[in-house]
Amino acid sequence: MIKKIIIGFFIFLSFTVSINILNSNIATAEANNRSIAVLLFSIPFTMCLVNSNLMILPKILSSHNGSYTRYKKGIENIFLSVTAILFILHIGLTLLVVGVKVNLLYLIPVCIGIVLITAANTLPRFQLELNNKKNANEIWNIIIRPFSLPLFIGGGVMLLCVFLPSNLLLIGFFFTLFSTLFVSIFYSYKAYQSIK
Repeated sequence: MIKKIIIGFFIFLSFTVSINILNSNIATAEANNRSIAVLLFSIPFTMCLVNSNLMILPKILSSHNGSYTRYKKGIENIFLSVTAILFILHIGLTLLVVGVKVNLLYLIPVCIGIVLITAANTLPRFQLELNNKKNANEIWNIIIRPFSLPLFIGGGVMLLCVFLPSNLLLIGFFFTLFSTLFVSIFYSYKAYQSIK
């Protein structure tokens, strides 16, 4: 419930900021009102569209033996992280609309860092039941935790990349991203080898 409230707050805040900027005439003069409106409201409407799935999914998956209730927290984490990323992008766009010079390149490590941390926290929730597909499900359950821990650490390091100077930002970003993926795959492979 708290996650849904935070999502709703992000959406409400995005619309409020967009309406205030549109009505205050502080947007840059070179852009016409129609293009400003598209910039200001495209992301809030996208947030509404994406999060409408939170109301639709329980109804669709209710017939699947309670599978939604089992994965509810993980699914809500995913939607919260997507909403947070869209909100950050919306802040960057609104700052550009009002004439503040913003380097949108700095938003990339923040967004990817949020994705990595969310993936690390969400993947272990999707443990598979050991049924007639015991071998494949068991492999998934064993390798997912070693895969998730480096993602979490890499996501945290990725967030720190915003403090790098602009000429080192992309180098730090790609180094962290590839290191995180390499270490995650390496530890997962080691876990897989241990059960063979």
